[in-house]
Amino acid sequence: MEAVYKVYPHNPPHYFVSNAMYMVTGAILRNQHIINENRKKEFVLQVLFERSELLGWNIEAWAILHNHYHFIAQAPEHADTLTKLIKQIHSVTAIQMNKWDGTPGRQVWFNYWDSCITDEKSYLARLHYIHLNPVKHGLIDNAIDYPYCSYRWFVERVDDNLKKQIFNQAVDQANVFDDF
Repeated sequence: MEAVYKVYPHNPPHYFVSNAMYMVTGAILRNQHIINENRKKEFVLQVLFERSELLGWNIEAWAILHNHYHFIAQAPEHADTLTKLIKQIHSVTAIQMNKWDGTPGRQVWFNYWDSCITDEKSYLARLHYIHLNPVKHGLIDNAIDYPYCSYRWFVERVDDNLKKQIFNQAVDQANVFDDF
């Protein structure tokens, strides 16, 4: 397993491990509600899936909200492509949202945070956290009704034992930056 540790000026350091699981959070500048329409959420989700597939990232959970997103994905052999993935997602979505809003050149995205998930409990807690994120932020009462997160997809495809493991895991142990 190849691991690379990179430090970027004015950003948190990033630890890239081949085939490891990552949780990523991306935030809109000044917490503005720019992803405020269904077509924008659909577009962010579409770009996330397309670019992830192109770069070999396997998405396992996601939530797209008004001013941020979260996803969990398994890294490919070259995990340092995460930086490229995020730059592509942010660039493509910002250009399109600015076209829709008539605001060319506006800075949309602020930054992103990633964490390499190193143990099973953390992984399960973060999956649970992402599935319930739209409820946490008051967008919906039941996550199964929110089309821009993976909850419905997850409960329809995963066996009952794994669901029980995940939904019994306390989300307060996830330690996720989500001050939005």
